[in-house]
Amino acid sequence: MTQIDLVIPVYNEENDMERNVRKLYYWLKQNFEHKYIIVIANNASTDNTLNIAKKLEAELPNKIRVIDIPQKGRGVAIRTGWENSNAEICAYMDADLSADLKHITEIIDPIIKNEVQICCGSRKMQDSSVKTTLMRGILSWLYNLILRTTLGLKIADSQCGFKSIRTDVAKKIIPLVENNGWFFDSELLVIAQKNSFKIKAVPIKWIDDVQTTVIVPKIVTEFLTGIKRMRKNGIPEIPD
Repeated sequence: MTQIDLVIPVYNEENDMERNVRKLYYWLKQNFEHKYIIVIANNASTDNTLNIAKKLEAELPNKIRVIDIPQKGRGVAIRTGWENSNAEICAYMDADLSADLKHITEIIDPIIKNEVQICCGSRKMQDSSVKTTLMRGILSWLYNLILRTTLGLKIADSQCGFKSIRTDVAKKIIPLVENNGWFFDSELLVIAQKNSFKIKAVPIKWIDDVQTTVIVPKIVTEFLTGIKRMRKNGIPEIPD
């Protein structure tokens, strides 16, 4: 069986994290045929998130691992989880479980079968099912359009919080990724495509978390700054 590390970045998730992590654990236990570890990556939470995570780790030490990161940022959580993994495949998903769990197998199997090195959930494909606000939908469409026209990324939904990657490939790409926040995903995919790694997108069922604390204008600014930087400096290539 293949070993999978599934990273969940968390920041101030004390209200929902335990319920969601248990839901994920029971789904994996009943439906997943591979070895796995749920890696809870705590991003400088100021509430009781870390204590709850440690309680879950103590209860299920062979299935849950906690890493405590003093720096905020989804990118730094994914980076830390993936770079320190000994698993064959790494994945990550958002703590709110917006993506239907049935898709976990769908983003893992193409890598196990050596079809691709990276597999992404996509909310932009014909068979995808998405519940979101009109504003978020428009912003997402515009962002991916800009990414496609400026940096040539062929994946239509770079920011979907549901991805998997072969771990050895992740460790080659991540040192070249400068962003530690929300642009991390896009930058990683752009570099992967530039370096001829195979990427696959799969349609998913997605329901946005209406309680999210994400500050959209701040994220949009970060995205545009990241695109401008990569346009100016060029897309890095992995050294031989």
